[in-house]
Amino acid sequence: MGQAMSGEGDEPAPDDFWTSARKRYEDGREQVSAIAAEAGLSTQALIAQARNSGWKLRGAPKKKQSGTRETIARLKALLQQRLGELEAQIDTLNEQATAATSERDIRAMNTLVRTLEKVLELERKERAQRARQRKARRDFDDAERDALADKLEGLHREIQEQRAGETPVADTADPPGGASQS
Repeated sequence: MGQAMSGEGDEPAPDDFWTSARKRYEDGREQVSAIAAEAGLSTQALIAQARNSGWKLRGAPKKKQSGTRETIARLKALLQQRLGELEAQIDTLNEQATAATSERDIRAMNTLVRTLEKVLELERKERAQRARQRKARRDFDDAERDALADKLEGLHREIQEQRAGETPVADTADPPGGASQS
């Protein structure tokens, strides 16, 4: 079989081979089938080995890039955390506060407030953008609805004109008077 098998093929490959195979697998430059062939395994068996051994799997879903909403939420959480830390520092300092620490804490709070203002401004802009997008979709839907209504009205007029243009066909099956004779 491959280099990975030792002896008659029933024994597992040496650890140094698996270390090399893992490195090559996780590196991603070499095809899985080539690594599997060298190990004397099928591609699926090598992937199962990788999964069971905790290797970094290929094709694993990439972390989704966070959007503005997620970023704003993270910034808010970070600000909350920092605010809590500052409050804890103030509580522990109480009477021990010197002018320097008070000034430093005030500057930190000012920075925190400015950051919060910027985060809230970003949030407001994002909400406005979403509202504009919803309105644009609504306007487009309204325009499509109006166009469809116009088309239906035109078809209705066309059918009415066709019916008005048709002459009624005389019914020859019944004689005048309405009674049929046998």
